Amino acid sequence: MEKTKLIVSKKQNKKNNQLRREGLIPANMYQAGKESIALELDNGIFSKLIRNLNENAILYLQINDDKKELPVLIDEIQYDVFGKNILHVVFRKINLSEKIHADVSIELVGEFDVENGVLVLAKDSVEIEALPTDVPENFKIDQSQLKAIGDKITLDSLVFDSSKITLVLGEEEKPEDIALVLVQEKAEEVVEEETSEELVEPELVGDKEEKEEGVGETDKKSTESSSEA
Repeated sequence: MEKTKLIVSKKQNKKNNQLRREGLIPANMYQAGKESIALELDNGIFSKLIRNLNENAILYLQINDDKKELPVLIDEIQYDVFGKNILHVVFRKINLSEKIHADVSIELVGEFDVENGVLVLAKDSVEIEALPTDVPENFKIDQSQLKAIGDKITLDSLVFDSSKITLVLGEEEKPEDIALVLVQEKAEEVVEEETSEELVEPELVGDKEEKEEGVGETDKKSTESSSEA
């Protein structure tokens, strides 16, 4: 497999916003048992690079003119509030001879065709333990295997090299009991009937009292007029 290399520099004595204005991204590389190293990298080169990288891809950093290649994983990429501009990157240096935990995404392939059925993705990733170079890009699931409502594909159906990859499970979890995708019955649409009844505007309490008072005063005046006559 071809290595993905990235040339970076040790961070200059500048504020992060100034680096960003100059087209650079501030970053840190963390390494076990040592202090983190503050870095800066070219925004254009890094943004283009990550478009074709899977989430568990190994990068090989070269700091300044040092020919030594440092294997790292991207732990975090921080974006602005609009999710467009990269503000900061966190790298984690790894040992290629030590196993790591990684979340591997599920990729659906094939055609789903179950009458009145809806495909439900119960888990979009699976946690595994493996050497960094043995972590797969994804797990492919053929959804055309699902033929009827109630069918499901479970964790024990995944195809991988068990000598290199171990599923990370809870103490009481069993692969055959964990559904990855399943088929549920499509819910019927409920159409509300339109009512032709006219809406009656409710009478306000204050208006009602004023009307009653007006009627009372009219009756009183009528009585007084009769007495004078």
